[in-house]
Amino acid sequence: MTAPTHSHGIRRAAVIGAGPMGAGIAAQFANGGVPVDLLDVAGPDTDRDAPALAGLARVQAANAFATPEAAALVRVGNVDDHMNRLAEADWIVEAVVERLEVKRALFARIEAARKPGSLVSSNTSTLLRADLVAAMSATFAKDFVIMHYFNPPWIMRLVELVGGPQTPPGMLARASAANRDLLGKVPVICRDTPGFNANRIGCFWMAMAAREAMRLGLGAQQADAVHAAFGIPRTGVFGLFDLIGIDLVPHVWGSLLRSLPADDDFQRFDITTEPLFRSLVATGRHGRKTGGGFYRKGSSGAREVLDLVSGDYTAELPAPVLPGGGNLAALVADPGVLGHFARAVLIHVIAYAATHAPDIADDVSGVDTAVELGYSWREGPFRLADRLGVGTIAAALRAEGRVVPSLLSAAVGLGGFYRDGVALRGDGSGYARPLPEVAPIWQPTSGLA
Repeated sequence: MTAPTHSHGIRRAAVIGAGPMGAGIAAQFANGGVPVDLLDVAGPDTDRDAPALAGLARVQAANAFATPEAAALVRVGNVDDHMNRLAEADWIVEAVVERLEVKRALFARIEAARKPGSLVSSNTSTLLRADLVAAMSATFAKDFVIMHYFNPPWIMRLVELVGGPQTPPGMLARASAANRDLLGKVPVICRDTPGFNANRIGCFWMAMAAREAMRLGLGAQQADAVHAAFGIPRTGVFGLFDLIGIDLVPHVWGSLLRSLPADDDFQRFDITTEPLFRSLVATGRHGRKTGGGFYRKGSSGAREVLDLVSGDYTAELPAPVLPGGGNLAALVADPGVLGHFARAVLIHVIAYAATHAPDIADDVSGVDTAVELGYSWREGPFRLADRLGVGTIAAALRAEGRVVPSLLSAAVGLGGFYRDGVALRGDGSGYARPLPEVAPIWQPTSGLA
């Protein structure tokens, strides 16, 4: 299997950082037929490539490779002995720890070792491009693009791309083409803002829904069942916290809260100070990775659910019956507590997306595509708004005494966020063609439950 020839000119790649993300990205290069170096810190003198080998073994055990032949395209190494290999790479991916000073120090070493014109990308979800390249040369900044992949990278199809004022015309097009052609990704161009696109909306949704469920006295099972009517996977919101790891709350949500202004609606739903979340983090109940979080298996093997008030585990009950049998319009219209919760979540999330879409995306399909692929929603917030009726959403905001975002007002006036197969521009000035779907290079044989 050899790398295809395309206009982007990527024939060999290098990935630095053999953690789950870095090793997974290297595996996806190999699945696309691209020879790739996977480098990590040096191990002991007896086996200096041991950290990279361990990372490769982990993704092999997770069935990250499409074929045994693909795995043979990965060459392991370490950053003490093998930085000279970067001179062979047309595309260098940095996937190390989310610490600005660590990444900047590594970029200086990459710049010294790479060949002119090689594409350099950082897999970061929390750091801004402007901060990453602040100390680097203009030449490095010109070739540097943030590429935020989602975990696991051999299954999740979204990649968010972030350029900057130094990015020359055609660079994002080249990066997009390389991700589509070689890695089977759907690229979404984002602005250099906190959380970029999917996490800005998705993390707001998770925090807002969790806080609202607790405020209304709902159980985790009830809240998660309501989300199924939205077209969200059966994990719902509390199950998703378990899946990604509750220990990420202080880091990911904390980073967003520190980066966003005080008047951002995100600040109203600070789960990093929520006693229940703090207790779960402090006691090591981080979700699936530790055997329990909001859900766990009891001693009998039956699943148990955390009581959001007492903090104790109780037996999981049968799934609650939703008003209207799960029909979204009927659920949202219901005067009971489940209808109230559904209404509150949808109105808040759609209003938040409409408020900030002009700053984070060129058009509403960029937001929807990012949320759909990054969080596995069947429909993103703007498609959900069209399904419910943009006039209904605007009226609900006015009834609560809240300001209707200008983008939502534009959608009401024009007849929806989508019309005749095209999407409303972020500034509300008219419609633009939505992002195309891209078929994956291969169908994974295993993945997230």
